Amino acid sequence: MTKQNSAFIGLMQRARNVKRWPLMAQFQEEMLSTHIYEASMIAHMLGAIAADVYGEDVIPDRVAAMALFHEGSEIAGMSDIPSPVKYHDPETTAAIKKLEWRFESMLIQTLPDELKARYEPLIQQDKDDVHVRLAKAADVLCAYLKCEYEMSKSNSEFSNALEEMEMQLNKYREMHQCVDYFCSVFLEGAKGTLDEQTRDLDWVENANNVHL
Repeated sequence: MTKQNSAFIGLMQRARNVKRWPLMAQFQEEMLSTHIYEASMIAHMLGAIAADVYGEDVIPDRVAAMALFHEGSEIAGMSDIPSPVKYHDPETTAAIKKLEWRFESMLIQTLPDELKARYEPLIQQDKDDVHVRLAKAADVLCAYLKCEYEMSKSNSEFSNALEEMEMQLNKYREMHQCVDYFCSVFLEGAKGTLDEQTRDLDWVENANNVHL
């Protein structure tokens, strides 16, 4: 059994240093670590809806795990490449995808040999796996909510990005019932203020009873 020192966890923690949306002025800067947490949480919910509401052969924990590791190349050194750059033309896209694969491979190589087989499919993901597709849907949902938030703060920098995210989200709603369910049940509440999100709870009345 290997006892070599591994940089894997240290590299994963560097997500807190990677800035998302790097070319855009932001009302609230978003770091990759925050995005990964939010994507993993939403991914788990999408998996739960698929399994518990629609009876699909989906494991929520695995969807969440795919979201947890879906930015492996960015963590390993690529950082966040803006979509207008990444998808500028087919040649650029192919070159960046190749680089992503190399950085993912570098991340896997930092693992002890006995753990590589478990983490390789989480980092170099099979795009045809439903768990990966739902994790990507969660990624798009997070980007959509980020754009909505920035626009709510009158940041027109995100107007075009919001249109693009709406288009992508609509495609996922058509492909997956669980995404449509999530949008119908959770999306508006996710955009609200704290008071709006907690208005059905008893905290206001309880607080008044304590202080009166």
